[in-house]
Amino acid sequence: MALEDLQLDPYFLAKLFAQPIIPGKTEGTASPQKSLPKVKFLGENQKNVALFIQNENEPYLNDELFNLLTNILNACKLGMQDVALINISSYPDLSFADWQQAIKINQAVVFGIAPQQLAIDELPNYQLFTIDSSAVLFSDGLQIIGTDKTLKARLWAALKQLLTI
Repeated sequence: MALEDLQLDPYFLAKLFAQPIIPGKTEGTASPQKSLPKVKFLGENQKNVALFIQNENEPYLNDELFNLLTNILNACKLGMQDVALINISSYPDLSFADWQQAIKINQAVVFGIAPQQLAIDELPNYQLFTIDSSAVLFSDGLQIIGTDKTLKARLWAALKQLLTI
């Protein structure tokens, strides 16, 4: 086969030559930045630990679940000043990447939210994953954890690993 007979797919060529062959000025098109809303969360996020929940009925959590969360945080030697408690019900269209742009997240615990709701591929609960430099842990919802000692133990073991306790 002669070089003259070689035919390449235009899409392949565009990917192959994404950068200019000859250095100099380029007229690149900037990808449009998604306009993120001013997000609200409970806490001060001093240690950049995000806690994601989904509650359509209340701004954050009822007293019983808030007490459970406070006890979990105390066991981890954290307080509300250290975390950002985020109710994603107010922001249904934001992906995890959008949240990472909106607030600083070093570690995240996602309570009772399917990964697909945050535009993440399916991931099992109680295992650590790194998503764009953030350590992420998916867990069952706080209501379920509050009634199941086995799940509490699994969450505790995963939190020790996440927060290096």
